Amino acid sequence: MPMRDSSLLLSFSLALITPATILAQRDRPSVDGAITAGANLLIASQENYVPDAPVPPMPDEKVPGWQESERERLAKIRAESGSKAEWPYQGVYRIAPDGRIPPGYRVGGTAIVCNALCIDSKYSQNEAARQSVEHAIGFMLDELESNEKLAPGPKEGYDVRGWAHTYALDFLLFAKRHDLLPEKYTERVEKMIPHLLECLAANEVKGQGGWNYAGNSLSPFMTGSTLLALYQAREMGYEFDHGMVERALDGLDAARTKTGSFIYSGTANGPVAMPGACARAAIAELCLFLAGRSDEMRLRNAVYAFFAHYEDLLVRKSQQGTHVAPYGVAPYYFMYAHTYAALAIEYLPRVDRQALRKKMQETLWSTREADGGWNDRIFPRSKSYSTAMAMLALGAPRLDRIPEWKSVSAAAAPEGK
Repeated sequence: MPMRDSSLLLSFSLALITPATILAQRDRPSVDGAITAGANLLIASQENYVPDAPVPPMPDEKVPGWQESERERLAKIRAESGSKAEWPYQGVYRIAPDGRIPPGYRVGGTAIVCNALCIDSKYSQNEAARQSVEHAIGFMLDELESNEKLAPGPKEGYDVRGWAHTYALDFLLFAKRHDLLPEKYTERVEKMIPHLLECLAANEVKGQGGWNYAGNSLSPFMTGSTLLALYQAREMGYEFDHGMVERALDGLDAARTKTGSFIYSGTANGPVAMPGACARAAIAELCLFLAGRSDEMRLRNAVYAFFAHYEDLLVRKSQQGTHVAPYGVAPYYFMYAHTYAALAIEYLPRVDRQALRKKMQETLWSTREADGGWNDRIFPRSKSYSTAMAMLALGAPRLDRIPEWKSVSAAAAPEGK
């Protein structure tokens, strides 16, 4: 959809706010209240993971009953645990003979939750939150230092360790920048950050650049998340091969179509339906924008694509299966899309931001559950990840701005293909 000025875009945004997604004013929580409620839920859901069996597909009518029994099982495990340490992300992918959750999901999920807890305005006064984060930092460092499944690459097949490397790096940089690291961990963190940068270099998609957790070609999802962490690492003075950022940016540019959609993986050689790409467009365009390879119009259009095709994401929320026709939308990109669209909003001109922030809040309120959390999977355990991502979306206006990536190649934004 061609957009020519911000007033037209603003009108389009307001038109998207439909009665179905607007709650009565008395039912809308404040942003701070929602973030604090989410933080309390996350603290209560921290656990010491005990390997459990994968969840096989089941008839849809049996899902609610299974979810209730699973919630009871998790509550019992958490109540009986001692000092809790992690928030494992649960999906369908499992490893090892016993089908356990891979460490990439355990560390990555934990890092995301830590970031969300730390943006709560009440974090410094919340002893329980600070203790939860301290235990989680110890867990992440232990895993990253000793678990061979989180060692540097090279990448092999379906390989989710990169999620641990990316999000642990992102959180540790954030915690260091804001002086949130417990003193007993500062020396280990100083050693870990360069190690994580080495891991990302080793796990880069060879011959193309960027990162992917599944195939052997650049994924805009994972590449975008990783680039934002690398931008911050350079700003904070850490040394690494800047060429891997340039290669990833080249790959993102090649993954973008004439209409602004991004292919799921690899190079775009034809049309890519925006309903299936709207969860990844904002983060990919934001990375290019910060590197001088995009512009405000493209970034704005990526944000509007999220809202315009929201229903195509919503239909897959909390459903079984992964990439389902017609657009190949998987439920685990539902909250991811909110977080990075919200972050992209913060880089648009001031005149656009307020209406879009409000629209994002209304969208989040429409799927907030009665206990103050969110969940885009059928798995009760994944409420931790989903709630954390919603908190990060709500807190995007208060986050530090991500530094731009200046390079020779950023002299001018490229023309659309």
